[in-house]
Amino acid sequence: MDLVTLVRRAGPGRVLGLLVVLLLLVAGGLFASFWTTGGDAVAAGAPYVLFRVHRGEPLDSVAARLQAHGVIRSALYFRIQADLDHSAGDIQAGTYRLSGREDAAAILRAFVEGAVATHKLTVPEGFTISDIAFRLQDQHIVSEAAFVAAAKDFANPFLAKGAAVRYRLEGYAFPTTYELPYGASAQDIADIMYAQWERQFTPAMRALAAKEHLTTNQVLTLASLVEKEAFAESERPKIAAVFLNRLKKGMPLQSDPTVSYAMGQHLTYVSIADTHYPSPYNTYYHAGLPPGPICNPGMPSIEAVLHPADVTYLYFYSLPNGSIIFSNSYNQQLAAERAHP
Repeated sequence: MDLVTLVRRAGPGRVLGLLVVLLLLVAGGLFASFWTTGGDAVAAGAPYVLFRVHRGEPLDSVAARLQAHGVIRSALYFRIQADLDHSAGDIQAGTYRLSGREDAAAILRAFVEGAVATHKLTVPEGFTISDIAFRLQDQHIVSEAAFVAAAKDFANPFLAKGAAVRYRLEGYAFPTTYELPYGASAQDIADIMYAQWERQFTPAMRALAAKEHLTTNQVLTLASLVEKEAFAESERPKIAAVFLNRLKKGMPLQSDPTVSYAMGQHLTYVSIADTHYPSPYNTYYHAGLPPGPICNPGMPSIEAVLHPADVTYLYFYSLPNGSIIFSNSYNQQLAAERAHP
């Protein structure tokens, strides 16, 4: 912003004060810099700076640090701009990405709007907490260990206190693409992912789950099994129906992905010995549902559990090409396995 504009925006009652400030600047040898650069530009091509505004930090401190980082040339000019914009008390805490080429007005606008710098993180459907933790570390956002710790002890209101789950956030870290603020802690990220899940799992869904005598955690646990078993979108409601039908008959779910999760590794083939692995997550070893989800399911799998297909199937057999054969009896299941070894 040039001097003429500054004077115009100041109004007649404040022109004298500005003139006094400008005379002081001239005395300090800064007038030429203000006239040519607006007082706060740095050399063209300067690298960007990640600048953090601390919660409750005074404007004088922010301005002084901006000057120290080389983002602006004059803290005084920055404070004058803030005074003219009446924005001194409105700046928001956070980490901002500044190129060093913005003028004072642009920087203040970013601070007031809270246009903080972000990391883009995509969480695909079916990712586990371990998968998310690895990706967070791989993208240099937070450490794997920090996110695992936050997920393990997450304050999840849908789980009983002391529930024997591996991660209390598992199933509730909604799969989507996030814009995570720079400087966000592992706990901040866990809270953001849970908040996104809360927005997606609507009151109508919760009411439908209650009508079907399912808790929220049971819906998410079933949906996580569907997510890991399904390839085609159209198969999800039928897979959900198989699991629900088996639960109603008191049959074990016998889902291979639960064995992988129980053992903490990806198994391309589940052996007879593997099915005896002692874990509450192993649905061959324990009847009923696992204590919690085995991954973070997407909305299609959740919807499949809430709207299962109207079928009587009790078995399904997955073929190498991803298609599934459904059966009503164990003999039919064995026949399908023999026909497609």
